[in-house]
Amino acid sequence: MSNSGSLHTGSATASSDMLPSSVVQDDKEHTLHYSQALPYASQLDREAELWLSDICTQLVVSVQAHDFAPGCLFWVKSLSCYLDLKHALPRETRANLAKLLYELTIIPGMDSALVEIWANACVRLIKKFIGGIRKKKHLGPEDLTLPWRPLYEMIHKTFFPKSRQRTLVSESKQIASILRLAEYAQRFFQKEASKEILEEFLPKFSAHSVMDALMAQGYLVLFLPTAARTHSITNEQLDTDALRPLDYLQTMFLLWSSITNSPTFDAQFVDLLSRIAESNLNTNTGDIGLFSRLQISQVFGAGLRMMDLPVGSRSDGSAFGSGAGGGTTTGFSSQGLRTDVKAGNALFLRRKHDKFKSLARFIVYTIYPNVDSDDHISSMSHLKKLIQAIESYYHPSNHGRWSYQITNFARQLSSEFLKRWREEQKPECSTPTANRLTPELRKAFVYTIRPVVFLSLFGKDQYSVSASQSALKSLVWLEPDLVFPGLLERIYPSLETLTETHRTASSLSLLSHISLPLLSREHYPAGGKHLLPLLHLVIPGIDMNDPMKSISSLMFITTALMNVPIFDLTESAMGGVTYATEERRFESMDMDGGYQSLTADREEDDALCRATTAEFEEWIAKFLNRVFTIFENLPHQDNKKMGGNMEAGLTQILLHTCEVIFNQISDKLYDLALRMVVDFASQQVLPNALRPMGYLCAVITAANPSKALKKFIPICIQNIQTELEHGASSLATNSSSSHQPQSDSTLHWYQSILFQVLTMPGSEILKYKKDIVDILKLMQAQCKSRRGFMWAGKLLRFTLMSLLEIYPLECKSFPLDRWNDPEYVANQHLYWGAFTDPTDPKIHWHVPSEDEKNFALELLETFYTPAEKRLRELINAQTPNSKESTNEFCRVLCIVRNCILGSATLTDDDGFDIDDADDQLQGEEDSSTIHQMKTLYAGYSFIDKSDPRTETAKAFRRSVGTLLHDLCTFFKQFREDDVESIKIVIKIAKSYMTDRGVEKSKFDASRRGYNFAKNISKTPECNKKYPRYLLVRRVYNHHLLRLKQNAHGRARAPLHDALFADLVELSLSYYAEIRKLAQSALTYSARCFVGSKSHIVPTLLDTLRPDPAFSAEVYANRIKGALYLLSSRTLMLSCLRDWRFVPKFMVSLCRTQHEDKISVQELVRKLFVEYVFNFNSTSFRLIVPDQIQQAMDEVANMGLQSITDFDEQIQKAKAKVTERNQNEEKSYKELVSSLLELLRDTKVHWRFANMAANFLELLLRSDAPPSADLVNFANQCIVSELPAMRKIGISSTSRILLYIKQRTFAQGDPEVLLVKETRNPRKHEVVTPKPLPSDYTKQFLESSWTSNFDPSDCHLVDNLVTGWYVWPKSYDAYSLNTGDELEIESACRDGFEQFRKVYTSAEFWSKITNYMSQETSKGQEDAFSGTNARLYKSVFGMLLDKPLDIVRPELERLCSQADQKNQQRAAAELVAGIIRGSKHWSPEKIQGLWSWLSPLLQKTFAAITPDSLTYWESMVKFCSSQRDPRRILPLIDVIMSAEFDPTSYAAFSEARKLLFVRAVLISLTWRAIPKANELLDTYISNLHHPYKQVREVIGGNLNEILQIQWVPSVSSVDELLQASQSQVVVPITIQDSQLQERIDTIIKSLRTWRQEIEPTATAGSTKYGNASKTVLCWLHEALSNWRVAGTYPHILPLLPELFHMQDINDDHDLQTMASGVLNLIAQTSYPPALVPQMVDAFAQILTESNSWHIRMKALPILQVFFFKHLFLLQSSEVIRIMDVITNLLMDTQIEVRQLASVTLSGLVRCSQRDAIHVLKEKYHNLMVNTHIPKRTRQSNGAKAPLPEGYNEALLKKHAGVLGLSSLIDAFPYEVPKWMPEILVQLAGCISEPAAIQSTVRKTFSDFRRTHSDTWHEDMLQFDEDQLSLLTDMLISPSYYA
Repeated sequence: MSNSGSLHTGSATASSDMLPSSVVQDDKEHTLHYSQALPYASQLDREAELWLSDICTQLVVSVQAHDFAPGCLFWVKSLSCYLDLKHALPRETRANLAKLLYELTIIPGMDSALVEIWANACVRLIKKFIGGIRKKKHLGPEDLTLPWRPLYEMIHKTFFPKSRQRTLVSESKQIASILRLAEYAQRFFQKEASKEILEEFLPKFSAHSVMDALMAQGYLVLFLPTAARTHSITNEQLDTDALRPLDYLQTMFLLWSSITNSPTFDAQFVDLLSRIAESNLNTNTGDIGLFSRLQISQVFGAGLRMMDLPVGSRSDGSAFGSGAGGGTTTGFSSQGLRTDVKAGNALFLRRKHDKFKSLARFIVYTIYPNVDSDDHISSMSHLKKLIQAIESYYHPSNHGRWSYQITNFARQLSSEFLKRWREEQKPECSTPTANRLTPELRKAFVYTIRPVVFLSLFGKDQYSVSASQSALKSLVWLEPDLVFPGLLERIYPSLETLTETHRTASSLSLLSHISLPLLSREHYPAGGKHLLPLLHLVIPGIDMNDPMKSISSLMFITTALMNVPIFDLTESAMGGVTYATEERRFESMDMDGGYQSLTADREEDDALCRATTAEFEEWIAKFLNRVFTIFENLPHQDNKKMGGNMEAGLTQILLHTCEVIFNQISDKLYDLALRMVVDFASQQVLPNALRPMGYLCAVITAANPSKALKKFIPICIQNIQTELEHGASSLATNSSSSHQPQSDSTLHWYQSILFQVLTMPGSEILKYKKDIVDILKLMQAQCKSRRGFMWAGKLLRFTLMSLLEIYPLECKSFPLDRWNDPEYVANQHLYWGAFTDPTDPKIHWHVPSEDEKNFALELLETFYTPAEKRLRELINAQTPNSKESTNEFCRVLCIVRNCILGSATLTDDDGFDIDDADDQLQGEEDSSTIHQMKTLYAGYSFIDKSDPRTETAKAFRRSVGTLLHDLCTFFKQFREDDVESIKIVIKIAKSYMTDRGVEKSKFDASRRGYNFAKNISKTPECNKKYPRYLLVRRVYNHHLLRLKQNAHGRARAPLHDALFADLVELSLSYYAEIRKLAQSALTYSARCFVGSKSHIVPTLLDTLRPDPAFSAEVYANRIKGALYLLSSRTLMLSCLRDWRFVPKFMVSLCRTQHEDKISVQELVRKLFVEYVFNFNSTSFRLIVPDQIQQAMDEVANMGLQSITDFDEQIQKAKAKVTERNQNEEKSYKELVSSLLELLRDTKVHWRFANMAANFLELLLRSDAPPSADLVNFANQCIVSELPAMRKIGISSTSRILLYIKQRTFAQGDPEVLLVKETRNPRKHEVVTPKPLPSDYTKQFLESSWTSNFDPSDCHLVDNLVTGWYVWPKSYDAYSLNTGDELEIESACRDGFEQFRKVYTSAEFWSKITNYMSQETSKGQEDAFSGTNARLYKSVFGMLLDKPLDIVRPELERLCSQADQKNQQRAAAELVAGIIRGSKHWSPEKIQGLWSWLSPLLQKTFAAITPDSLTYWESMVKFCSSQRDPRRILPLIDVIMSAEFDPTSYAAFSEARKLLFVRAVLISLTWRAIPKANELLDTYISNLHHPYKQVREVIGGNLNEILQIQWVPSVSSVDELLQASQSQVVVPITIQDSQLQERIDTIIKSLRTWRQEIEPTATAGSTKYGNASKTVLCWLHEALSNWRVAGTYPHILPLLPELFHMQDINDDHDLQTMASGVLNLIAQTSYPPALVPQMVDAFAQILTESNSWHIRMKALPILQVFFFKHLFLLQSSEVIRIMDVITNLLMDTQIEVRQLASVTLSGLVRCSQRDAIHVLKEKYHNLMVNTHIPKRTRQSNGAKAPLPEGYNEALLKKHAGVLGLSSLIDAFPYEVPKWMPEILVQLAGCISEPAAIQSTVRKTFSDFRRTHSDTWHEDMLQFDEDQLSLLTDMLISPSYYA
């Protein structure tokens, strides 16, 4: 390795004494010492400190001045850059900045786009890092306290706004960051938070509404702190009196048990419990850590539900498929989805975590050593049971939708276990030693998970296979000795045989995951000897025809060799011969799988390992030949860069592998490889592999430049000269798409090799100075073809780059001092897989030497200066456009471009002194707090002002800039159509403006490559233990990031502005190619310069106006260019946020109708949609709370007051902000009036009018009083002919009226409006009495139904959740309106007057009702519209009863048209709006309303048709939802007055009456109890109604009434917590004796009616049939519902009856319904208290039922019940079930016996493994000891009579055979030791009577089917005699035998 003076060996340890202390300090927080590893570390003194101080100070100035955007935003982004560069953030500063950002996040009125940025920045600061060094860095509760309520209020107002309050799309997207902040901020909530959170959300819980339930639960899961507040370093508890998780744990379980059928509900609770388990490892208050055994069992039960596995069998014994026979599953199947959808916006509160990760975390963190040693229930015993139960689902032949779920579960389990294990091995782990995992537990865990992972390893889909591979990756780090032998046993055959391609592919991709642990000699000493056999085996996998397999093979080679030096160790003086001979023997043993018996000790392993390295030479040759073969077979590449297709990906990975190999190779093997590559390069030319070949030469050169350049440079130069002499590249081509002549291939082949080998050879390049300059001149002069001159330019570029840039010179697996140490190398096989110390990677850097810098300047002088001169000549000559002139332009421009690209690190600026940069910026960015970013030190070559060369370098940059501007002007004027030249000019401009040392694409590629490689090596808690290759790459990326940062936040010189103007013009070019390129250059450049956008946007908006100066065609393209630019994210943000541009943008867009080209209009539409989607209505005011001042003061102290004129700056910034705010308000008003004016213009096309109306609607805001014009706009929209306009009109009117109402309530206080806290004067707070009177809830319910209440003293409670679960401390109630009308706020009066005028006009109402009763258009849903109803509600709410008289005739007209469904829909909406709107009318007005409305509704209801029924049902629900019953008593009276008539024949009419009652019950839920119980008797007495339609509704109503009976109504949250602590389970039952009597009556009646059925009567007409169907409708409804309180108590008593219903043969409907309900009963999850009772019920039915049909139907239900409640069944219950099933094997009916056998096999498979031996003995004795008497034939041929005892004997023997066959079926994929013997015994029964014979045949056919895949392994369990005996049974008989 050459090591001349230019190389700087950046050995951090050697130089750390010389490094500034600030740099050393800066790195202390990081595992990898970033700054110290850089070659210029000594230059970075105090960089971080000063930068941080600046950020802190400027942040404070911005916040003080309320300059949030752009000021604050700029400095928060700077903070983010500071952190990206891995600078230290002192703990106190981190806490103060986090506090400040948190306070910014919760400022009321803050723009939601900014909120997202503040929240994400805050999360970054408070995120908890787990691990060694980071532990000191992360904040703990002692550093920071944050309030929780403001976050909750923000979330709540966004996700659950009032029905008329819009949440914009953009706001709901941005609130996701607040949810994330809540997750991380949880640890810092104040100590009272837990109590407050429970008191806030528990009273909001209700089981009657999925939305309320999931909302309360969502908030609890999001906000509840899961750990006691402890000091993050000392682990002491900070407050002893705070509420701990233990105090509310049982309450959470109670809450969980009150809702079923919701997957989200389950997943959320498991997530909460898993975090509690993880945070409380040191608590031992329960049976298992914090939890009781029952709680653990419940979570495991939930785990089974999450997996949603198909389970159970049909009555014929066959298994349920995923859809067969109502396929029962362990989960909720589709029912769960239907429940979750009802939750609406509450679903947004879900934590977006993988539910199986939560489950795995819970299981792993509840494994405790002391518990798991007993035989008691523990997480470990449950886990074994769970894996055992679901094991068969892992088998590839059982593939289904669940496969990925359960393999993912195994992956998460392994990963969590590894994480916990590693955490607990660390010295600073806070878990008590007694609670830590032990090696025994680790072994037990691996034994448990290993079999299923092995099973699923060769699965059918790539997702489950990759999950299994990840699981194995974790397991091999845990217990290599237990996993590797079995794994290699599977891998070797898969790689050797080619018959099972899926196994080969799976094994190859697995190898790259496990190569690190396999080859780490420290971790798994026996692994090293497998390296070479495996390397040889994967070589055939590198095959062009199978890119996926090749990629997997190459990935393995890369990961394996990244940490293994490639040396032949047998050559060292240790007797190579003996090893070589030995090695062969060992290898053959390995390959035969003989290594199972090879228990070699460490020394033997080392010897083997060393011996195998002799194979490296042969392997390298084989590998390179494969590489060459691939090159020869590459498909034809187009001229673009490699990318996109599979082959390109393969080539990239192939070359990356070569890079790793050449890095790791010994000198001797390097010579071999170099010789092969040089020979290949010089012996042929492959036009399809030009680039890959060049790159291959580059990577081999980088490993040893001096040797390689000696070989390559002469060959290349000589061949290039020869080719050019023979006329290659002499044909002028300009376009990249023009065809490359075949004759130029040789030239390009050597050009490619030449420029690639000069990529990074360090100072070696200087030896070939003259050769390089000469060949460059020659190529520049003679290459005319596009590729020829482009690649000549690349040579110039790469030479400059390798001279001027800083880059690492090697990435070997250990530092050079060890690599060059012969002793270390001789024993390096002992250190394979060892990791480098990340604090000191000792990187060997290339840093430009003086000679190299001078050569670079010389090159620029030689090539750039003449090129510039020639371009100036061409410009001055105003050369006309021709192919030749274009060719010359392209060639010369190409030189300039490559000079710019190659010299990006020449100097750190463009050579302009910008004095007033900051003043200039402040005008453009509209803020005085923005400064240009400081340039970071990044090793630029010329920055020393005293060096004359620095001026030369800067002059070069200036010269290029000026030349560029002149070129743009020239091309625009004279050669606008010279597309190829202009494209190069644009590329030069982009590089010039944006490239400060690294191109973005190069940086992104480098980072992607690193992340990809890192993810392969990464495991949880590995603390950057990566191969050294990765550490070097990481530090290099860090250097590149510094260069990239320098491109941003720069100040502009006048020349930059001129170039921006040029790029804007080019972006509007006539030619699409130019436009596209210029647009991408412009948007990226705009991001690099501060204040540039304000120059660009006005020009673009002006372009949208018609301009007669251009022809139509040219103008259309200009407008296209402008629209594309405005829709780019960079520029659109300015138009969205900056009020200098918002008005102009909106108005310009609405005025683009003059350009009617379809493509332009499509762009306008897209831009409009995108804009509306991202628009935020920002408030012009903010309320900045006092707490923020405190946070600011603390941050300011951190900032070291780096500026002297602190106060002056604040004043200046404040003045600027005030001016900006005034301009914004003015712009807003002008914009609204411009849009209104535009709408008044009749010439505006309807589509653009619609856009303007949409914009106006977006601009509506409560802090701007609505003008009369705005109200007029809304009124005109409502009666527009266009449906889209009407939609806007309706929502605008509703919102304007809402804002008028809010402004009136606010009484002119803008702050109240801002926080959306306006309160209705009639709203007051009722304090819940303490202690609560015992009949408080009862009185509360009854008072809701008194019609004669005192209006002056009543509390109307509209919130129907209040008081149901637990009483809050106080709740809101309304008093009735007894006073006058509200006084409308003066600012809104004009607008309000407009409304009043219009809505009291008959003509207007007539128009509205006509439009509203039009038929719905095709895309619209034909349903009751809540939006329309809310419009009416707003009108009648604000205008009271003024419009009523005018509306009356219209409404009566609509109601009278009973047969017109559209009129009925409009009528229902109008009635709903009037009733809801009358909420605050005075009692007299309300009375007047109902005296007219009641008779009208009675009449209308009576005439309803089936078509219009749903509208009126929706109307009733709309009126009664969230309303105190007293508000709608007249409506309820109308509904109840239509009494149910059981004698009527009008089925629809009766059903309709009942449906209206149901609508009231559903809406009012538990508040309807006083009314509901009266109805119950009516329904029960009419259970046997003759009409199906009526019966269904009665069933549904019954369910509604029974579900609302359970009212927990606990007096306070404290009491609830205490009650749930003391009682283990609060039963969800209804303690009501009357109710129980009614249910008993139903059961008695059913029994009586059943006995009445005469055998002859047809069931259809019987009372029993009808009543049964009603009961089934009720149960079906109840079991499909999410509520449980009205379901659980009634299942047990009705269960026997249900089986009877299923047994009524002559009523098919009844049987089907009963089967459906029984299926649901099986699928229901029962609370622990009910499980034993259910077991008793099943046992009773199976043992006592006389009908064998019932016994047979009950078995499949029992199977499902057993599997679902596996973890809740006590052993006594399991034994009881087993006994019952065993007895059924002796059942007289053969069908029952067979099904019992299937059931028994299932029970054995999933739980009763211990019982196998007892069962085997029992059935073996039955079978062997029972002799069936022979039947003797009669001589006359008649049938022989049965001998005595024949049937009993047959029954017994069959029971024995069935019992044994069930044991065999229980193990479909394995052969336990006891099985062969049983199979032999069963084979002996093949000639027994038919029943036994068929059972034996079936058993063997099943056995053959399930074991065929693994028969080669399974047959080893049998001895020869057994095998020969079984062969006949297991091999299908041949036709020819």
